[in-house]
Amino acid sequence: MEFVAGTEETQDEAGFLELLANDLEPFQVPRLPYHNWDEHIQGGMAVIEKVCTDANAKGRKVNTFMTQVAYLGHDAGYAHDLLEPDVWREHGSKEAYSAHIMGVLLHGYGMDDDFIAGVQTCIMFTKMDEQLPEDISEELADTAMAVRTVDLFNIFGSYRGFLINSFKLMEEDRIYGRERSLSDFKKVTSFVLGNFLDTDFIPSGNCQIVDALNNVERFMKDTPTRLQRVLGAYASRFSDFLQKDAA
Repeated sequence: MEFVAGTEETQDEAGFLELLANDLEPFQVPRLPYHNWDEHIQGGMAVIEKVCTDANAKGRKVNTFMTQVAYLGHDAGYAHDLLEPDVWREHGSKEAYSAHIMGVLLHGYGMDDDFIAGVQTCIMFTKMDEQLPEDISEELADTAMAVRTVDLFNIFGSYRGFLINSFKLMEEDRIYGRERSLSDFKKVTSFVLGNFLDTDFIPSGNCQIVDALNNVERFMKDTPTRLQRVLGAYASRFSDFLQKDAA
């Protein structure tokens, strides 16, 4: 899967990614607590190269450029239903809606049809219950797994950072009217880690699978009082979630 673009301004990968980012940023309005441009998208983009390089070193076949393109657009329009209710309905899911938006944009840039289809497959694989088609290539399957891994990058790193992101997700659930108790949210987090990660895609260094395992294990055990101490200055922001679970 080689980079193919039809205009002069999109002839190099770095230039294309900059163009795509500029066009996609306005799609993520209104700004959500977690699924936002400046933290979730840009934060994930910062770790993609290492995730892909390490996975390829382990014998996987990841297309780094496709991973970057798919990740930039995997949440395109995520918050649009807050402005226009049921905007996802005709597409079936927010991932399918995002894949649709990306298809329109990439066709407009003159991208190759096979590349566009690959990007859309990667975006759909970020859906929690999505399975990859059985007939896709090894490279596309590995690339889709890389996108999914980066989508979950918030579970790696420091425990405090993991907690802050977790509570931001709980805030987001509340906005969408699907609020969970803290104990139920912990179970969902544990399920995601156990079912949606491939250890070949967890890079070495500051982001390791052991960090994710330790973070989730500690999260499952920590009481609201202990969580409050770790959150520090953020504790007041998330106090209602902590108090409900402590009651």
